[in-house]
Amino acid sequence: MDSTHATSRFSLPPCQHCGGECQPQLITLTLRRSQFSYALVRNVPADVCQNCGEMLFTMPTAGQLIAALQAGRTPDELALIPIYDLAVVAP
Repeated sequence: MDSTHATSRFSLPPCQHCGGECQPQLITLTLRRSQFSYALVRNVPADVCQNCGEMLFTMPTAGQLIAALQAGRTPDELALIPIYDLAVVAP
């Protein structure tokens, strides 16, 4: 097997949004759990476009994200997050 064939065998498809090159990465996501709460999920495997930042997830990863948010699983950590609203004028 020549090296060109071996490389193409393991290369990721181009970004569906812009055609850029995607690279596998572990990312952090902020996901809405309800109207008033969010969850931060670390170490999520994703293919990230190096051009536009589009993130692609496998079906198993998407399933894990949904299950973690819906299962009522106890979070690994809790954090207080300050919220700033630039539309509110400070006195």
